[in-house]
Amino acid sequence: MRRDQRLNNAKLIQAAAELFERCEQPISLTDIARQADVSVATAYRHFESADDALSAYRRDIVSKFRDHSLEQPSNGLALLESVCGFWVNLILAEGAALVHRRSSEGFLARYKADEPYLGGQAEALARPIRELVAILGVGELVGVEDEAAFLWNVLFDPREIFDLRDTLALSPAQITHRLVSAFRGALLGWATARLTEPGPR
Repeated sequence: MRRDQRLNNAKLIQAAAELFERCEQPISLTDIARQADVSVATAYRHFESADDALSAYRRDIVSKFRDHSLEQPSNGLALLESVCGFWVNLILAEGAALVHRRSSEGFLARYKADEPYLGGQAEALARPIRELVAILGVGELVGVEDEAAFLWNVLFDPREIFDLRDTLALSPAQITHRLVSAFRGALLGWATARLTEPGPR
């Protein structure tokens, strides 16, 4: 991709993020082109629709998350804290547009279908979750890592991160600490419930 094409692509993605962050009415690719100060024809050379531009924004966010996680030298709970702290800061700095677009499908259905956005999230969380599962001693439970990813997704939802900042006036470090603690407790509780329920584990 040429330099001007890369620049226009970045401008369109940023414009999509800005519009989806502050607008609740339907947004068109024409609206995004206007916000990015590029022609509609240029916008259509990059994206098929406004949702396509928003998907590119989502992929950019999760790519930063994945890259940070894969570069971490730490292990165990320090790794989990680092990865989760980066996510909280990333969402607060760049992720407001994620709040307004939600899928009608649940997390696990999309996760199993290898949705690109969640694929990057899964890569970012694989090692931190695997190490937490080992620390908690629940690795013998079939599918526990997928279920852990489900719990993480519930707790670290961008809407909830903004809610904790805006309603409780928590700092990013406080948000991270509370959510990581809640995640550890939730996963242990979930695993305990599985160990005491009837049927295969």
